[in-house]
Amino acid sequence: MNKTISKLLRKHYHDLQGYVSAGMEVVKSDDLIFMNANENPYELPGLEKYNRYPQPQPLELLEAYARTYGCDTDNIIMTRGADEALVVLTKLFCEPHQDRILINPPTFGMYKVDAENMPAGVVSVPLLEQGGTFVLNAQEIIKHAQDESQNIKLVYICSPNNPTGNAINQDEILSIAAALEDHAMVVLDETYAEFSEQGSLVSKLADTPNLIILRTLSKSYSMAGMRMGCFLSGDTDFIKLVRAKGLDAYPLPVECVNAALHVLSPEIQQIAQENIQKLIDSRKKLEESLKNSAEIEYIYPSDANFLLIRMKNAHEFCAFAKEKGMILRDFSGKPETKNCLRISVGTPEQNATLLEILNEFEER
Repeated sequence: MNKTISKLLRKHYHDLQGYVSAGMEVVKSDDLIFMNANENPYELPGLEKYNRYPQPQPLELLEAYARTYGCDTDNIIMTRGADEALVVLTKLFCEPHQDRILINPPTFGMYKVDAENMPAGVVSVPLLEQGGTFVLNAQEIIKHAQDESQNIKLVYICSPNNPTGNAINQDEILSIAAALEDHAMVVLDETYAEFSEQGSLVSKLADTPNLIILRTLSKSYSMAGMRMGCFLSGDTDFIKLVRAKGLDAYPLPVECVNAALHVLSPEIQQIAQENIQKLIDSRKKLEESLKNSAEIEYIYPSDANFLLIRMKNAHEFCAFAKEKGMILRDFSGKPETKNCLRISVGTPEQNATLLEILNEFEER
């Protein structure tokens, strides 16, 4: 394990004796008779093979993730969505009541929630609104994370960022990671990377010892209901430790694994890529249409599958849209996104309905 991870990992994980489940002892195969896991040998109609525990980290799915994200299977920890990865990483690196994470609001709220559930502390370095978009305050991030008295173990960066939509400059992310190599892990959340021209930093994992990347099938692969994601590290010894000591015994349900294998197959991947392009095209068209509204004051640049818009009457419009059967995300009450709504890009028909509702709101 590299010296950075070894230093930042909670001390007792170095010596912790992990639980070896029955599923870890041997790869599942129809050629074998399994009498080692106290499973019920009788299948129920319509639920065939569900009587057996799943493989904790099935190799076939690891290989599919590796092909998709351009890394090796030894770089991957598969989780129940990227959300579970946040819990695992907080558990591994943050001593309760002692260590902290650093976030850059406005950003994904679960970073803070999962830390406080640990409980770990949270240091906020807000994004700066600059040139009509949001940027990292890199100098403040580095200053706080290098201050050993603050005990910051994890620095979360979301790119493209939720809810602002913009991608963060990758050279700046790598520069922050380099400055913090002996101080903190940089956790880069690439949930929306497939929608961004900038792409992923997976190729930099081997050269960036304190970089961890989060990925998920929820957005680009239409798999939100199956909760399948992963995190990636260039340190294979760290990955081995997480598999042995950091995960639940059987984290991935069989049906979710099968669904993930299906969507990562070449034929379905092609459809997913087509849908991604449809959403990007629809986002651009929706943005142009929304610019014609007198109610909208500003539309922030987006590299994701949503738009953050600032309105004259954001909260009122959100309530009006709900009355008309459309649910939007209201960020208008938060100081960093005052009077803002986040609008997910829908189908052309759904986007047209949104514009009709907005037009009706203006003509009240």
